[in-house]
Amino acid sequence: MKKILLTIALVLGAAQAQAFTAPAWMCKLDFAGTVKGFKVIVGTFKFEGQGDLDCISATGQKAHYPVTVQMNAAPLSPQISLGKLKLNGMAADIALGSQNPEDILGNYYIAQGQAAILGGVGVITAVRADLPELALKVSLQFARGFGINLGLNKMTIALDESRKN
Repeated sequence: MKKILLTIALVLGAAQAQAFTAPAWMCKLDFAGTVKGFKVIVGTFKFEGQGDLDCISATGQKAHYPVTVQMNAAPLSPQISLGKLKLNGMAADIALGSQNPEDILGNYYIAQGQAAILGGVGVITAVRADLPELALKVSLQFARGFGINLGLNKMTIALDESRKN
């Protein structure tokens, strides 16, 4: 029993030491794109856009990634949306304990709201929680066009291979 406890203590101690020395990354996402569709519980409403993910570590390392941003609601989901909007947005993102800023890429579940008659604003809150990192995103957007969007859906941030260096 003592050997098992000693082994667990050594593993946990090594994991904590590595987590302490791993760089934490702070990242910013700028994006622009178009959202369009019609949905009242049932229907489609999709956003497709491009952006740039810029990151800096606690040790001063910098990384830049061209990305695509997509937001798609399931055909049957809690959402009320209609119209066509051009969105420009910026998101603050923190990936705690991550050794690689690419860990921010992936799928997020989001709650969002946008409204515009010629011009307007929107807000997105997205959460990604898969071990070993946790990333939270809060986004403010500026909208042009006519439409409203309020609901829950999924967002994907991926590398944009067409703009990759």
